[in-house]
Amino acid sequence: MAKVIVLCGKIASGKSFYADRLKEKIKAIILSLDSLMLKLSDSCLGKKHDDIADRCQKYLYELAEQIIKTGTNVIIDYGYWSRKERLKARNYFLERGIEVEIHYIKKSEETRIKQLEERNIIFEDRYKKNPNERLYIINHELRERLDAKFEEPLADEIDQIIDEKSYN
Repeated sequence: MAKVIVLCGKIASGKSFYADRLKEKIKAIILSLDSLMLKLSDSCLGKKHDDIADRCQKYLYELAEQIIKTGTNVIIDYGYWSRKERLKARNYFLERGIEVEIHYIKKSEETRIKQLEERNIIFEDRYKKNPNERLYIINHELRERLDAKFEEPLADEIDQIIDEKSYN
C-alpha cells in the first residue's frame, strides 16, 4: 500500500537531498512546495508568501491523494516547521485513509550553516549565469529569522529521525 512521507526540518537540513535518495528506495514521487512556489511566482512575495504557500500546499495534498490512488508513494518536501503544520498534514492524510509518516531531517547547526553557505554560493553563481532562474538564496539574517520560527518536533509527532549518519 502506498504512503505519504512528510519531511520536516530547518532550511538546509538536507530534506531535498534525503528525498532524492529515499525516492529511489521506495519508488516515490517528490512533491516540493519550494519548487512549485518558484515556478509560479517570484522568489520574494513579501506579505503574499504565506497565502500563496497555503494554496500551493493544498494543491500538493490533492495531487498526493491522486498519486497514492495509483499505488505510488509520495514524498512531500517542505519544512513543516510547527507542530500545528505537522499535525494538520498527518490528520489530512489519515482522515482520507492514507498512511502517513513524518521524517525529521536533523543536522548539526555547524554542518547545516556550512552547507547553506555553500548552496548560496552555487545559487548566486547560477543566478549570474541565468538571471531569469528563480532560486531561494538565504542570507544570514533570513536564516536566523526563519530558524526562530522552527519548533523542534516532539517524539509523538514524528515517525523517524534522520540524522547526518543516516544518509551521508
